[in-house]
Amino acid sequence: MSMRAYRVIQWGTGNTGSHALRFLLEDPLFDVVGVWVGREQNVGRSAGELAGLEPIAPSAGPAATHDVDALVALDADCVVYMAAEPQRSPSKPGTDGWQSIGVICRLLASGKNVVSTGISGLINPTTYGPEVYERLRTAADAGGSTFFGTGIEPGFMCDALALALTSVSRDIRSVRTQEVISYATYDQPNYHVSRGGIWGAACDGDFARSFARVLVAAGMGAPVRLLADALHVGLDDVTAAVEFAPAEHSFAVPMGTIAQGTIAGYRFEILGTVRGEPVIAVEHVTRLDPAIAPTWPRVDPGGFRVLIDGTPSYRVEVAFDEDDPNIAGCTGTAARAVNAIPIVCGAPAGVCSFLDLPMISAAGSVGGRRR
Repeated sequence: MSMRAYRVIQWGTGNTGSHALRFLLEDPLFDVVGVWVGREQNVGRSAGELAGLEPIAPSAGPAATHDVDALVALDADCVVYMAAEPQRSPSKPGTDGWQSIGVICRLLASGKNVVSTGISGLINPTTYGPEVYERLRTAADAGGSTFFGTGIEPGFMCDALALALTSVSRDIRSVRTQEVISYATYDQPNYHVSRGGIWGAACDGDFARSFARVLVAAGMGAPVRLLADALHVGLDDVTAAVEFAPAEHSFAVPMGTIAQGTIAGYRFEILGTVRGEPVIAVEHVTRLDPAIAPTWPRVDPGGFRVLIDGTPSYRVEVAFDEDDPNIAGCTGTAARAVNAIPIVCGAPAGVCSFLDLPMISAAGSVGGRRR
């Protein structure tokens, strides 16, 4: 690890970015030199205020901006890229996903390492095809910088943790991972039907099939393919299946109103198959109310499960020990990204997955180090 503070730009201050910003401001290992925000009303607000440190340290850190050129020009070691997940594929020119890749490439080419949770599929850098990968690689080569995509899921629970568990088994027949979380308190209006999202939409079979196709295109199969590569499994196909659960009565959540009979729960799985049999599977079970779909898998109050069918077999559960699993999930994602900064800054230039890096841990922050 470097003995000096890492100069860091925090890119995004939403549900996850605000937690990352707080971690960075509170740790003397990091010096926050810039903050990007997407919302006009946040421009000019201090990093401390956006991180929720008011009234303790409201003026801590720089003022937020959405001037990309100014931030690209800054001298910084690393950018923690947590802009909102794009709604369309990074592999299609002109989409918001393509534009997000363009911003990341500008940062890399300017000599800044990038740790990203903003495009989930990039936990596996080849998810979106050779063109996207080459854009990132070329930019990293130009800047002598490193790109790393991570998170809690994908980025750890259903890929790094699952792979580690395979090391204590043999003759493995299948690996299945599950994320089981309530979104009841998650404040992201873009996920609501009023903004074109899924929550509150009609429970329609055609929509379920189209949503399954979107999941594959959006890169949700990234951990499946990453595990397959790590385990030397040649997959014949990667497919998705989706099931919806309706609201039994109308109710409101922070992202909007959910009408009776509309989507209040969904369950999907991404399957990596060999000769028609699922060998690697990633499953998400998501509800807006604990009473929704009582027969679906549960992890209370929310968390993750890894199922290894081998010799021996394992069933491992990681449950949040927090009041609100949504906040815990966002905080865990932020922690993983911040903990990765020293590792990524010390890595050779290029485009990485967790397979290319030393183990990421909370080294240096155990014991609650604070300014």
